[in-house]
Amino acid sequence: MEIKPLAFESLGVRSQATFIETKDVRILVDPAVSLAPRRYGLPPHQREVDRLTELAKVITEKAREADIIIVTHYHYDHHDPGFIIPKDIYKNKKVFIKDPKENINMSQKRVRAPRFLNSIHGLPESIDTAEGKEIQIGSTKIIFSQAVPHGADERLGYVVQVAIKDGDQTVLITSDIEGAPKDQHLEFTLKVKPNVIIIDGPLSYLLGYALKQEDLDNSIKNLERVVREGAETMIVDHHVLRDLNYKTVLSNVYEIARSVNAKVITAAEFLNVEPLILEARRRELFKEENKPARIPRNLAQLLTAGGQ
Repeated sequence: MEIKPLAFESLGVRSQATFIETKDVRILVDPAVSLAPRRYGLPPHQREVDRLTELAKVITEKAREADIIIVTHYHYDHHDPGFIIPKDIYKNKKVFIKDPKENINMSQKRVRAPRFLNSIHGLPESIDTAEGKEIQIGSTKIIFSQAVPHGADERLGYVVQVAIKDGDQTVLITSDIEGAPKDQHLEFTLKVKPNVIIIDGPLSYLLGYALKQEDLDNSIKNLERVVREGAETMIVDHHVLRDLNYKTVLSNVYEIARSVNAKVITAAEFLNVEPLILEARRRELFKEENKPARIPRNLAQLLTAGGQ
């Protein structure tokens, strides 16, 4: 099994796009890329825009190779109705999506999911809801969780987690569970027992605003448990990498990992490249080069629609 993170915060953008290839099938999860419309009161820097353009091309190219495309929920850093990523990537693909009608918040149910489904209408070979399904392709099994909350409550909706098994290798992509603050988030992990888990981490940069200390503490406790339960590699990236102090936030998790000979790393480190953290460094980027970004019309439409 080959696991290739395509776009993550440690690679310079908002995304969790991941390409997985086994001897039986090629799977692309969450082909989308976005930026924070505002951070520290500042719009995106030109370096962020350039990186988004670069990684959008990477996602588009890998999408052409995919047999199956999976959309775990309807935030714009996980799905794209055509703002940045061409809609025709879905042509002749088997597509599995988060149920657009059940266990979903109002903005996704009334606006985002219908917009997305209308945008790709007639393109895929098939579209199926993902929740609870198991798909066997040769020796590869794709297993979907039931819908779980996007974080500690349901305000931001629900997501579907996906595990891909091939022989004795299992990779789990948790989608946006905000570091697993609820025991409910861990049920699927404990069931599929992944060797590799790709998890978003807590929204620690919003502590005191959109994140309570209790929920942060629960997330860290559950991340520690995942490592203790046998995950050999934990790729912690996405939400927590929006915090410049992410290593401090995850310090206990790193310590537990060392004690059991596991790895806790970013997507960039998994690819053996230096992390390129841009959003969390936006203030610094503008100090280095105080030049407004050239925002293409399609990106402006995405940012106006909301960065997630």
